[in-house]
Amino acid sequence: MLRKAVANDGGSTREGFLQRLFSIWFDAFVYNQIWEDPRVDLKALELKGDSRVLTISSGGCNALNYLLAEPESVTAVDLNRHHIALLQLKITAIRTLPDYDAFFRFFGKGSGETNVENFEKYIAPELDEDTRNYWQGKYKIRRGRRIDLFTGRGIYDHSRNGYFLRFFHGLSRKLGCDPEAVLNANSIEEQQELFDEHIAPFFDSRLIKTIGKMPVTLFGLGIPPQQYQELKKDLDGDGTVIDIYRERAERLAAGFPIEDNYFAWQALARRYDTEKGTALPEYLKKENFELLSSMVDRIAAKVGSVTDEIRESPNGTFDRYVLLDAQDWMKPDTIAELWGLIAERSEPGARVIFRTAGKLSPIETSLPEDLRNRFEYHEELSESLFKEDRASIYGGFHLYTLQ
Repeated sequence: MLRKAVANDGGSTREGFLQRLFSIWFDAFVYNQIWEDPRVDLKALELKGDSRVLTISSGGCNALNYLLAEPESVTAVDLNRHHIALLQLKITAIRTLPDYDAFFRFFGKGSGETNVENFEKYIAPELDEDTRNYWQGKYKIRRGRRIDLFTGRGIYDHSRNGYFLRFFHGLSRKLGCDPEAVLNANSIEEQQELFDEHIAPFFDSRLIKTIGKMPVTLFGLGIPPQQYQELKKDLDGDGTVIDIYRERAERLAAGFPIEDNYFAWQALARRYDTEKGTALPEYLKKENFELLSSMVDRIAAKVGSVTDEIRESPNGTFDRYVLLDAQDWMKPDTIAELWGLIAERSEPGARVIFRTAGKLSPIETSLPEDLRNRFEYHEELSESLFKEDRASIYGGFHLYTLQ
């Protein structure tokens, strides 16, 4: 399924080769957390008690965050089986661990001496066989089982995305930079000063300017070749992709209060602020754990695509759709197929949100006119919400409603 989704061009072309290489690379544990801001999502989705959400899972954080709005159901799908295994682990941990502290050691701190013991005692007996075998299976990058990733350096130092960040953090220190310095700031103004001093010089390095131009470099962020090409469309004049990276890194590090931006903590230090407990996803906050526990039976996680899930579900099953950045990977006819199913199977008022590497929405050019006219694009609201996205790694946020 991954190969079919990613490899759109012929294997004999350069792009086709890169796409196939990415599909092989992506068939692994890529994301240890999601990189879309749920605050923005929830403002756009306007979840109610009868809302039925279909979302791409990624690290599974936002599927759990949506539960806190108390919708009727949340269904999380992903072509990447590793991501679904992570979400299934989180769901079962919520149901079975004895208290919030045990849950937080697992997924807030990501490491703890009792995590494996608690997995064996509480979680493993309640997991489905495939997920249990997954976490008890050997992890290829290091000795031990996958569940052992929740010990030692912890889960947030691992995954393909985690290794990517570790590599560039190490490289930045060799270049005389210190990404973590920003985390000590006491104001937005100080964050900007620390960014200028400790992070901005990284992007001026000749080495970074060279390797940043290679599509394979972005594999570590989960960006396939197609999305890299979309990113380049935002270049102005003599600008380079490095200029885009720098702008977004600056917004991430200095655009929002650091005490509240857990995306910045993960990007700059590969951890959450576990001491103050404010720079955390909502599903990891103590005050939300009781509600989360009461709602966890409303979530389902499965391997698959959103297109197939809509096709195989009865009409009216979903009325909220979260497509992340998946359409940057798709050809126009694949996008049209997806939106045709949304229009066919949903009631008027259904809401669809997604993000893009570049600024422009592919819906404006990918759908046949009659299908495009079924949806209203809330362009002004989308632009406003985009500016509120603390993750800051995308070029656009988009909201559509079915008429």
